[in-house]
Amino acid sequence: MNDHRPRSGNNDAIVMTPLATFSGLRRFPLIALSHNSLFPSLVIGPQAVTIRVLRRHVLAYDDLMPVRLSRRLGHRLTFAPRQGWRDFTASFASREEAAKALAALVDFGAPVDGDSLALIA
Repeated sequence: MNDHRPRSGNNDAIVMTPLATFSGLRRFPLIALSHNSLFPSLVIGPQAVTIRVLRRHVLAYDDLMPVRLSRRLGHRLTFAPRQGWRDFTASFASREEAAKALAALVDFGAPVDGDSLALIA
């Protein structure tokens, strides 16, 4: 995984490279409408998360339901906008990588599911 935090301050975005990213139907976690395992990207910023599946999707924290962590074919962070029928997932190989992403989301004030917070507590 590629994980780096620019040195210019603590409001800088964190760029991560998950194993794969997915776009799917909300409430149907194993159905992927599209996926990207060649050039997946997850950028966690101060106001929004940007995930690249086939194209980049910018999801503002104010517009997100609580981010969920699940263990299904890896460690998966799922981002679901409050409006719409899609969700977006970043899949990580290890618990540690998913915990880094989750900790960054918490640091930036993203809504995170209570059960998922237990991973970094």
